[in-house]
Amino acid sequence: MKKTLFTAAIFTLVTAPALACEMPQSKPSIPDPTTAVTAQMVKVNNEVKAYVRATEEYLSCARLSSSEARKTEDELRSYADTFNQTIREFKKLNG
Repeated sequence: MKKTLFTAAIFTLVTAPALACEMPQSKPSIPDPTTAVTAQMVKVNNEVKAYVRATEEYLSCARLSSSEARKTEDELRSYADTFNQTIREFKKLNG
């Protein structure tokens, strides 16, 4: 019985970090700044920040090749830039 529990504990310790290191699956969709309302933009802003943090955490724990990491970083930067442009446009229209 003790041997089984010990084996299960070791398995959990070894596999838990690998399971925790997952790329976020869904990017929050960026609303149209010409039709969005403030509450919607605040909600999406929080979702985008959480997505960026989760992706950065993934990049810090994943064992990606340098080209894969660079590609993921470039995609994240492009996504964040698109969202920031949307925020600027929304503020200009509703400022």
